[in-house]
Amino acid sequence: MGPAVLFIQLGTPAAPTAPAVRDYLAEFLSDPRVVDLPRLPWWLLLHGVILRTRPDRSAALYRAIWRADGTSPLLHHSRQQALGVAQALGGTVAVDLAMRYGQPALADRLQHLLDHHDRLLVFPLYPQYAGSTTGSTLEAVSRILTRRRVIPALRWAGPFHDHPAYIQALAVTVGPVLTPEDHLLLSFHGLPQRHVDQGDPYAHQCRSTAERLAQALALTEDRWSMAFQSRFGRDQWLQPATDALLRDLPRQGRRHLVVACPGFVADCLETLEEIGRQGRETFLQAGGASFRMVPCLNDHPQWLAALAALVRQELAGWLET
Repeated sequence: MGPAVLFIQLGTPAAPTAPAVRDYLAEFLSDPRVVDLPRLPWWLLLHGVILRTRPDRSAALYRAIWRADGTSPLLHHSRQQALGVAQALGGTVAVDLAMRYGQPALADRLQHLLDHHDRLLVFPLYPQYAGSTTGSTLEAVSRILTRRRVIPALRWAGPFHDHPAYIQALAVTVGPVLTPEDHLLLSFHGLPQRHVDQGDPYAHQCRSTAERLAQALALTEDRWSMAFQSRFGRDQWLQPATDALLRDLPRQGRRHLVVACPGFVADCLETLEEIGRQGRETFLQAGGASFRMVPCLNDHPQWLAALAALVRQELAGWLET
């Protein structure tokens, strides 16, 4: 039966429409690992306000980035990554893709692989561990497995925030964009500060990624910054906030900016819209002179080779048999 690999991404609406976005947000924001507020007040807020108002606005943003072939950028690039790794492994391992929320559904793809393979590597495509992403994904897989009589040999791929192959892939994509006059901003998805206070290693791993990338690019400390985007709700989130830093950098004399988002391995709404459009406007309106956005790793050959190397490392012993 042989081994199989299941890549798992966060998720995407099925279409850039209000109903599709509403379905996606309802599943995503109902996860207590994503929003860990008291259940009843949050349920009332989610269904009474958020799911009534946010889908229309979000659908318009998704339409601006939706691909002509009818797929979201996240789904397209994730599929290309799975295909690229399968090709790199020479067809010796089955490689599939699932979304934690939305389609292709995690339960469906996991069931399909378990019906045909006796060894499974679960590989969340999040470089840095967070309980709301990696933790939620592994918990969901575990719940699905509890319904099966036979559970296969199972491996979980860990975070790869400081893996040399991942850092080198980032350096290969970011380095050619930088000029001597540019300042590099590394923007990671945000997280409530209380999660870090409770022991979540996410902030530390983001810092590790940023420092190792700056070192690979031979950047001095004054040539780069890191920040956290996508704040949601009223709680204190990790600082500094990306939008605030984008307004402040021109006042610091850093008027030529290159932005990369190392926490995302595939372009999505948070990179293309939140940073690529809104972030650009914020920076230029604050007095910035130039703004360049580095695409995510997507299907860059260096990243596909790195991802295949990570998979081979996790499959050690299984490939030989």
